[in-house]
Amino acid sequence: MVFVHEWQRKPAGKYLALVEQRVVNGLPSNRTMSHSFPKQARILDGSVYSSVLKRPQKKLVTGPVQIKARDNGLEFARLGLVVPKRGTARAHDRNRMKRTIREQFRLTRNSLPPKDMIVQVFSKVSVEQLRDILSRQFAALSAGRV
Repeated sequence: MVFVHEWQRKPAGKYLALVEQRVVNGLPSNRTMSHSFPKQARILDGSVYSSVLKRPQKKLVTGPVQIKARDNGLEFARLGLVVPKRGTARAHDRNRMKRTIREQFRLTRNSLPPKDMIVQVFSKVSVEQLRDILSRQFAALSAGRV
């Protein structure tokens, strides 16, 4: 077991305090990250994006939302996002869609298989419709129906 020291602001907002967080196997313990979206759960490398987009092992398409997935060899799922300007011209709409995708992933992350998943949105979708589509697609991935 390793302890990671992080600086966090106190509720008052002026002072920084040193906080210890328990880490097991390189990730924060389940107690501290049950529904979080840590940096380890994000796809940050462009070569990983390319490999998942070019050679996906699983592909789910529902309307304007598509998920491509590929085994990652890790013990947890990772998420990547592609929300282009072409489908949604306004930045605040794209940002809302990205927040919604991250939220749905964060809530179902513990039940998802260890895969790299890239969610692509091709046109403007309402938040409710996006939540519904993603919950069905993530449920299909976690049940292994795809």
